[in-house]
Amino acid sequence: MIAAPMPAHAQQRSEQDMVFENRQQGRAMPLRVIERRVVTQMRGYDYLGNPIYFERSNTYRMTFMRDGQVIRVEVDAGSGRIRNRSDR
Repeated sequence: MIAAPMPAHAQQRSEQDMVFENRQQGRAMPLRVIERRVVTQMRGYDYLGNPIYFERSNTYRMTFMRDGQVIRVEVDAGSGRIRNRSDR
């Protein structure tokens, strides 16, 4: 028997479950708190939204734009600190 691929909404729910579990166990801060912190630090950049969560590294990738340049920011989900930026 061949397993059918999971629909996109089921995969998305799985990611949400991972984030929820990490938040419950104290390994990740609420996304809205992280977004507020990072957006404040990225003054002058436009936040494009739709962050991507990476469970293996417990990070979010947030995307910003400034003067036509896309900047990807890697943020530690546990502390809310910026780990890396694509423009540096």
